[in-house]
Formats: sequence, C-alpha cells, structure tokens
Amino acid sequence: MRINLPENKSEITLGKYQRYVKLLERDLDVYSFNRRKLEIFTDLSFQDTAKVTQVDFEFCLNQIDKALNEEVCFVSRFELAGIEFGFIPNINDITSEEMKHIEALDNLSIGEFVDSSNNSNSLDSLHKLLAVLFRPITNKDSFGNYEIAEYNGTNKYSELMKQVPLNVSDGALFFFINLSIELQNYIQKSMMEEQKKVTQQATTLKNGVGMLQ
Repeated sequence: MRINLPENKSEITLGKYQRYVKLLERDLDVYSFNRRKLEIFTDLSFQDTAKVTQVDFEFCLNQIDKALNEEVCFVSRFELAGIEFGFIPNINDITSEEMKHIEALDNLSIGEFVDSSNNSNSLDSLHKLLAVLFRPITNKDSFGNYEIAEYNGTNKYSELMKQVPLNVSDGALFFFINLSIELQNYIQKSMMEEQKKVTQQATTLKNGVGMLQ
C-alpha cells in the first residue's frame, strides 16, 4: 500500500490543519484519533487506515508530527490557482476598513487573536485573515517590489486560502502578529505623548502663562 506523507509544512494545506485542530477537540480513543489523523494528512480513506501495519502506522504518525513541528520562515509571495499573491507591502498601509474586518473575525481583537492563536475559533478564521493580508499582485518590478489589488472584502479568495501551504500561513501569522504588536506599542506611545502635551498645556493655562491678552 502506497502512502503519501508530508515531508514538511509546505506539503500540508491550511485547510487540512484546520480539520486537524477540529479533530483535537473530539472525544476519541487513541486508536480512532490516530486513524483520523492519518486520513487527514495522507491520501488514505478512513477505511484504508485500518489496513496499515503497526510499524508503518507508527512511522506515518511520527513523520506527520515531524512535518507539523517544522520551523518556518516568512513567505511574502506565493502562487495558487494560477494567481500570484503578495503580502501587504507595508502593514502600516492597512486601512481602517481592513482593520475593522480583521478585528471582526470571530469578534476577536488583534490582541485576542494573538492570545488565542492556537485556539480553534481563531484558526477557523485564519483563511479569512490571509485573504486580507495577501492579495493578487497587480504590478511588480525586477527588484522584487510589487503592488497588490485594493481590498474588496474576503469573499472572493477566503475559501481558496484554505489551500495555502501551512508554511506560508504560519509564517504570515507570526509576521503579522509581531508587526501588530509593534504597531500597537507605537500607537500607545503616541497617545501617551499626546496626553502629556495636553496635560502640560492645561497646566500652563492654569498658571496664566501664555494666555491671550
């Protein structure tokens, strides 16, 4: 019996991983769980998983775990269904409409999404988040610079994003989370500095300094 096993995360789709996370929530005995796990990550049907020898069974499970635990790097561009997608060139260029859509995913704020990045509820929406962060590339040059399509909701590409390799989605999520934290810290710092200026101005006016004659 020939079994196709993933060697790394690039051979596992986000959709399969979402199915696996749902499997983790089910109350199954170990043997049934592992059969379902083989079904998700190989080309075997659930019925055929019962025909796998014990030695091969253990080998397959170990290889799947090895692939799932692989460390990944950020991938800014990839091709899927004949379309080249690119990550938002500048995270600071995200519009208020896009940010509102991101925060609306499962009613999670970015902070909550970070805190629950291993939670199935947030992973259920990860393909929608990818449809915000990755857009079709509309223009590019020989230096690696590119432009992406304007944001027009996630309906068109969110389901397609379930076919994104797991190394792409993991890398993008890690990159986005870190940039979001930096952006939040910058916004918080700016607000504190602005509040400090307002307080100083109020103190100055109270002391009668700089008042209009």
